[in-house]
Amino acid sequence: MSNWLKEPLLHFLVLGALVFVLYGFIGPDAPSDDEIVVTRGQQEHLVTAFTRTWQRPPTQVEFSKIVDDWINEEIAYREGVTMGLDTDDTIIRRRLRQKLEILAEDIVSLVEPTEEMLQEYLAENVDSYTLEPVYTLRQIYFNVDERGAAAEQDAEQALLLLKTDSGLTNPEDLGDRLSIPHRYVQQREGKLVGILGRAFVDGLRDFEPGTWQGPILSGYGLHLVFIEDFNPGRPLTLEEARRDVRRDWDNEERIQAIARLYEELRANYTITVEPMALEDETS
Repeated sequence: MSNWLKEPLLHFLVLGALVFVLYGFIGPDAPSDDEIVVTRGQQEHLVTAFTRTWQRPPTQVEFSKIVDDWINEEIAYREGVTMGLDTDDTIIRRRLRQKLEILAEDIVSLVEPTEEMLQEYLAENVDSYTLEPVYTLRQIYFNVDERGAAAEQDAEQALLLLKTDSGLTNPEDLGDRLSIPHRYVQQREGKLVGILGRAFVDGLRDFEPGTWQGPILSGYGLHLVFIEDFNPGRPLTLEEARRDVRRDWDNEERIQAIARLYEELRANYTITVEPMALEDETS
């Protein structure tokens, strides 16, 4: 029962019902079609909008102008509706849809998620809130284009030398020159993927730190790799990811609220999509 009461769509429908009820009471006293009333609330809204844009309140002259502009806009709106200018107008249709969806989103924003709701959302989307593995490593490059079929054999011979002679001062001299660094310090896995490719990073997962291993393939060629340090990734806790989780939860709730809104509203209509033969794109 309590979960049902927290449903944003219920809030939206209840608010809508209240609007219609209130309109029933105030309707008879509402301005007629030929009367325009600029209420105090409307004037305050205009002042707030001006202040937000210009970072200062309007002068008296500016205030009179924005009120006049609002009156002209209201006149144009009423006359346009009277003339039927809003009929089948794509821009107006889209604007009305946008306003309806904004209203639904505003209702959702009134719902404050509980800790349990955020924790559940985090658990369902754990892959989006995970610390990446971090590597510190060295690599020696072997150019397949230049060495051809001998590249892999050359890499294996270099690996044997590295394992038997740990005192090499510049082990990268065993390989070929490459524009990227020979050593990466505390580099995130995603960054390495961007530099050396997914196949290279996937190959690292089979390697143990503290010894030269390989060869493995990258977007450049073959590499021998020495992993100096490795910090595996881990899921973030709710406290660590709270800001991102809350932002994404809000966004997901807005999307779902709009989808539920249209699902409910569609039930009020009989919808028919007339068949239409599409032209053959190949003709």
